[in-house]
Amino acid sequence: MPDTPEFIDSKKIFEGRVFDVTVDTVREGDQTYVREVVHHPGSAVILPAFDDGTIALVRQYRHPAVKYLLELPAGTLNKGERPEDGASRELEEELGVRAGKIEKLSEFFVSPGFCEEKMWLYLATELTETAQRLEYDEFIEVVRVPVERALQMITEGEIEDAKTIIGLLLALPRLRPTAFADYPAV
Repeated sequence: MPDTPEFIDSKKIFEGRVFDVTVDTVREGDQTYVREVVHHPGSAVILPAFDDGTIALVRQYRHPAVKYLLELPAGTLNKGERPEDGASRELEEELGVRAGKIEKLSEFFVSPGFCEEKMWLYLATELTETAQRLEYDEFIEVVRVPVERALQMITEGEIEDAKTIIGLLLALPRLRPTAFADYPAV
């Protein structure tokens, strides 16, 4: 098998503020097929851990889910922006805090069957308050919860967002090595 299928053609069918969509024609062996692809510049996700043992989530309305969701702060990367810089920017914009230390936990594709978006996930510690700077279309509520409560919120279905679940499961062993001792899903 070759490293990647042969790319035949691409037609842009939508150009938006956050993402574009193309219809791509690809050949793999003897088969030619078409795929719709969402092109997105990527996102930075931050798990802010405070010295008092709490983490910060944001509650915001997500229209595709038709509900308010609890999520880790996150945002689209600006053109040419390094993911760690985007994480720092989003942390200050959404929460009004700066991190003395940012540690990369992971990077992953959101939904690679149709979307090229990649997320970079960071743990932010040594936090100091600044000023929140929300964008004009951001309406969020900051919710601080104890680390152990965040795990319960996953199990109880209060946290449904994949990037948030991934972030919590990767960060908690660093924050509370015994956090999973009584966790039923692990």
